[in-house]
Amino acid sequence: MIKKVTEQVGKTIEEAIRKGLEELKVSRDDVKIEVLEEPSNGGVLGILSAKLAKVRLTVDKKISDEQAQKTIDKLDEILKNIFAITNEQVNYEIKRNENQINLIIKGDEMKHLIGYKGRTIEAFQSLLNSMLQREDEEYAKVFVEINDYKKKKEEKLRKLANKMAANCVKFRRPIRLEPMSAYERLIIHRELADRTDVETESIGEEPRRRVVIKRKYQYR
Repeated sequence: MIKKVTEQVGKTIEEAIRKGLEELKVSRDDVKIEVLEEPSNGGVLGILSAKLAKVRLTVDKKISDEQAQKTIDKLDEILKNIFAITNEQVNYEIKRNENQINLIIKGDEMKHLIGYKGRTIEAFQSLLNSMLQREDEEYAKVFVEINDYKKKKEEKLRKLANKMAANCVKFRRPIRLEPMSAYERLIIHRELADRTDVETESIGEEPRRRVVIKRKYQYR
Protein backbone atom coordinates (compact mmCIF):
# COMPACT_ATOMS: atom_id res chain seq x y z
CA MET A 1 0.00 0.00 0.00
CA ILE A 2 1.35 3.45 -0.91
CA LYS A 3 1.82 5.66 2.11
CA LYS A 4 -0.28 8.85 2.02
CA VAL A 5 0.89 10.82 5.09
CA THR A 6 4.19 11.31 6.89
CA GLU A 7 5.59 13.59 9.59
CA GLN A 8 9.28 14.47 9.48
CA VAL A 9 11.75 16.59 11.42
CA GLY A 10 14.88 18.40 10.28
CA LYS A 11 17.25 21.23 11.12
CA THR A 12 15.30 23.35 8.63
CA ILE A 13 11.79 23.19 7.20
CA GLU A 14 13.21 22.39 3.76
CA GLU A 15 15.24 19.48 5.14
CA ALA A 16 12.15 18.04 6.83
CA ILE A 17 10.10 18.45 3.64
CA ARG A 18 12.81 16.73 1.59
CA LYS A 19 12.82 13.75 3.95
CA GLY A 20 9.05 13.48 3.66
CA LEU A 21 9.05 13.59 -0.14
CA GLU A 22 11.63 10.84 -0.31
CA GLU A 23 9.73 8.64 2.12
CA LEU A 24 6.44 9.09 0.26
CA LYS A 25 8.28 8.83 -3.07
CA VAL A 26 6.36 11.71 -4.62
CA SER A 27 7.26 15.15 -5.93
CA ARG A 28 6.62 18.38 -4.08
CA ASP A 29 3.74 19.17 -6.45
CA ASP A 30 1.87 16.08 -5.23
CA VAL A 31 1.58 16.93 -1.54
CA LYS A 32 -0.02 19.32 0.90
CA ILE A 33 2.60 20.62 3.35
CA GLU A 34 1.83 21.67 6.93
CA VAL A 35 4.51 23.18 9.16
CA LEU A 36 3.87 21.75 12.63
CA GLU A 37 6.86 23.30 14.40
CA GLU A 38 9.30 26.02 13.39
CA PRO A 39 13.00 25.41 14.10
CA SER A 40 14.63 27.49 16.83
CA ASN A 41 17.93 27.78 18.66
CA GLY A 42 18.60 28.50 22.32
CA GLY A 43 20.51 27.54 25.42
CA VAL A 44 24.29 27.45 25.66
CA LEU A 45 25.73 28.25 22.26
CA GLY A 46 22.26 27.64 20.83
CA ILE A 47 22.58 23.88 21.24
CA LEU A 48 21.05 22.66 24.50
CA SER A 49 17.49 23.75 23.80
CA ALA A 50 17.52 23.79 20.01
CA LYS A 51 14.23 22.70 18.46
CA LEU A 52 13.96 20.96 15.10
CA ALA A 53 11.49 21.83 12.37
CA LYS A 54 8.56 19.43 12.05
CA VAL A 55 6.27 19.08 9.03
CA ARG A 56 3.39 16.90 7.91
CA LEU A 57 3.10 15.90 4.24
CA THR A 58 -0.18 14.59 2.87
CA VAL A 59 -0.54 13.19 -0.64
CA ASP A 60 -3.36 15.23 -2.16
CA LYS A 61 -3.51 14.91 -5.91
CA LYS A 62 -7.07 14.58 -7.21
CA ILE A 63 -8.43 17.60 -9.03
CA SER A 64 -12.05 18.58 -9.60
CA ASP A 65 -13.67 19.22 -12.99
CA GLU A 66 -13.96 22.92 -12.16
CA GLN A 67 -10.34 23.14 -11.06
CA ALA A 68 -9.19 21.35 -14.21
CA GLN A 69 -11.17 23.57 -16.59
CA LYS A 70 -10.04 26.78 -14.89
CA THR A 71 -6.43 25.65 -15.14
CA ILE A 72 -6.77 24.61 -18.78
CA ASP A 73 -8.31 27.95 -19.77
CA LYS A 74 -5.67 29.97 -17.92
CA LEU A 75 -2.80 27.82 -19.17
CA ASP A 76 -3.99 28.24 -22.76
CA GLU A 77 -4.05 32.01 -22.28
CA ILE A 78 -0.52 32.02 -20.82
CA LEU A 79 0.86 29.88 -23.64
CA LYS A 80 -0.65 32.02 -26.36
CA ASN A 81 0.91 35.11 -24.80
CA ILE A 82 4.32 33.45 -24.40
CA PHE A 83 4.48 32.14 -27.96
CA ALA A 84 3.19 35.43 -29.34
CA ILE A 85 6.10 37.22 -27.64
CA THR A 86 8.65 34.65 -28.87
CA ASN A 87 7.02 34.63 -32.32
CA GLU A 88 6.94 30.83 -32.41
CA GLN A 89 4.40 28.55 -34.05
CA VAL A 90 4.09 25.77 -31.49
CA ASN A 91 1.57 22.97 -31.70
CA TYR A 92 0.32 21.95 -28.28
CA GLU A 93 -2.52 20.04 -26.68
CA ILE A 94 -3.81 20.38 -23.12
CA LYS A 95 -5.33 17.32 -21.46
CA ARG A 96 -6.29 16.37 -17.93
CA ASN A 97 -6.18 13.25 -15.86
CA GLU A 98 -7.20 12.56 -12.29
CA ASN A 99 -4.13 14.16 -10.79
CA GLN A 100 -2.88 16.92 -13.05
CA ILE A 101 -3.06 18.87 -16.30
CA ASN A 102 -0.84 17.60 -19.11
CA LEU A 103 0.64 20.00 -21.65
CA ILE A 104 1.76 18.02 -24.70
CA ILE A 105 3.99 19.83 -27.21
CA LYS A 106 5.12 18.31 -30.49
CA GLY A 107 7.20 19.68 -33.34
CA ASP A 108 10.37 19.36 -35.40
CA GLU A 109 12.34 22.19 -33.78
CA MET A 110 11.80 21.64 -30.08
CA LYS A 111 15.35 21.00 -28.83
CA HIS A 112 15.60 24.51 -27.40
CA LEU A 113 12.53 23.83 -25.24
CA ILE A 114 13.98 20.54 -23.97
CA GLY A 115 17.52 21.72 -23.27
CA TYR A 116 20.58 19.86 -22.03
CA LYS A 117 19.49 16.75 -20.12
CA GLY A 118 15.94 18.12 -20.07
CA ARG A 119 16.81 21.12 -17.90
CA THR A 120 14.89 23.61 -20.03
CA ILE A 121 11.70 21.55 -20.10
CA GLU A 122 11.85 21.30 -16.29
CA ALA A 123 12.44 25.05 -15.98
CA PHE A 124 9.54 25.74 -18.37
CA GLN A 125 7.27 23.47 -16.34
CA SER A 126 8.29 25.20 -13.10
CA LEU A 127 7.70 28.61 -14.67
CA LEU A 128 4.18 27.71 -15.80
CA ASN A 129 3.26 26.29 -12.40
CA SER A 130 4.70 29.34 -10.64
CA MET A 131 2.70 31.69 -12.85
CA LEU A 132 -0.50 29.75 -12.19
CA GLN A 133 0.00 29.32 -8.45
CA ARG A 134 0.95 32.95 -7.94
CA GLU A 135 -2.40 34.02 -9.38
CA ASP A 136 -4.55 31.36 -7.72
CA GLU A 137 -3.41 28.52 -5.45
CA GLU A 138 -6.42 26.46 -6.55
CA TYR A 139 -5.05 25.97 -10.06
CA ALA A 140 -4.05 22.36 -10.76
CA LYS A 141 -0.45 21.33 -11.31
CA VAL A 142 0.82 21.20 -14.89
CA PHE A 143 3.05 18.47 -16.33
CA VAL A 144 4.91 19.35 -19.54
CA GLU A 145 5.89 16.76 -22.15
CA ILE A 146 7.73 17.59 -25.39
CA ASN A 147 8.09 15.05 -28.20
CA ASP A 148 7.80 12.19 -25.66
CA TYR A 149 11.14 13.26 -24.13
CA LYS A 150 10.15 12.49 -20.53
CA LYS A 151 8.51 9.21 -21.51
CA LYS A 152 11.70 8.01 -23.21
CA LYS A 153 13.84 9.27 -20.36
CA GLU A 154 11.69 7.50 -17.77
CA GLU A 155 12.02 4.23 -19.69
CA LYS A 156 15.82 4.57 -19.65
CA LEU A 157 15.87 5.41 -15.95
CA ARG A 158 13.61 2.47 -15.07
CA LYS A 159 15.91 0.10 -16.95
CA LEU A 160 18.91 1.64 -15.20
CA ALA A 161 17.23 1.28 -11.81
CA ASN A 162 16.55 -2.44 -12.27
CA LYS A 163 19.98 -3.12 -13.74
CA MET A 164 21.72 -1.41 -10.82
CA ALA A 165 19.41 -3.13 -8.32
CA ALA A 166 20.40 -6.49 -9.80
CA ASN A 167 24.08 -5.53 -9.48
CA CYS A 168 23.49 -4.48 -5.87
CA VAL A 169 22.05 -7.90 -5.03
CA LYS A 170 24.59 -9.84 -7.09
CA PHE A 171 27.67 -8.13 -5.69
CA ARG A 172 26.18 -7.62 -2.23
CA ARG A 173 27.15 -3.96 -1.97
CA PRO A 174 25.43 -0.58 -2.25
CA ILE A 175 25.31 1.07 -5.66
CA ARG A 176 25.70 4.86 -5.86
CA LEU A 177 24.17 6.39 -8.98
CA GLU A 178 25.42 9.57 -10.59
CA PRO A 179 23.93 12.90 -9.37
CA MET A 180 20.39 13.41 -10.68
CA SER A 181 17.63 15.98 -10.56
CA ALA A 182 14.77 15.54 -8.09
CA TYR A 183 12.53 14.40 -10.95
CA GLU A 184 15.03 11.72 -12.05
CA ARG A 185 15.59 10.50 -8.48
CA LEU A 186 11.85 10.20 -8.03
CA ILE A 187 11.61 7.83 -11.00
CA ILE A 188 14.35 5.61 -9.53
CA HIS A 189 12.67 5.58 -6.09
CA ARG A 190 9.26 4.71 -7.57
CA GLU A 191 10.60 1.97 -9.81
CA LEU A 192 12.24 0.12 -6.93
CA ALA A 193 9.70 0.96 -4.21
CA ASP A 194 7.90 -2.40 -4.33
CA ARG A 195 10.98 -4.60 -4.44
CA THR A 196 11.65 -6.78 -1.42
CA ASP A 197 15.39 -7.22 -1.96
CA VAL A 198 16.57 -3.60 -2.24
CA GLU A 199 15.75 -0.15 -0.92
CA THR A 200 16.73 3.33 -2.02
CA GLU A 201 17.71 6.60 -0.40
CA SER A 202 19.05 9.94 -1.61
CA ILE A 203 22.25 11.40 -0.21
CA GLY A 204 24.24 14.59 -0.69
CA GLU A 205 23.24 18.16 -1.39
CA GLU A 206 21.90 19.72 -4.57
CA PRO A 207 23.04 19.76 -7.31
CA ARG A 208 25.16 16.69 -6.43
CA ARG A 209 22.37 14.76 -4.73
CA ARG A 210 22.18 11.13 -5.84
CA VAL A 211 20.35 7.85 -5.23
CA VAL A 212 21.97 4.96 -3.38
CA ILE A 213 20.55 1.45 -3.89
CA LYS A 214 21.12 -0.93 -0.94
CA ARG A 215 20.22 -4.50 -0.16
CA LYS A 216 17.41 -4.71 2.39
CA TYR A 217 18.45 -5.97 5.81
CA GLN A 218 22.04 -6.23 4.63
CA TYR A 219 23.37 -5.24 8.03
CA ARG A 220 21.26 -7.70 10.02
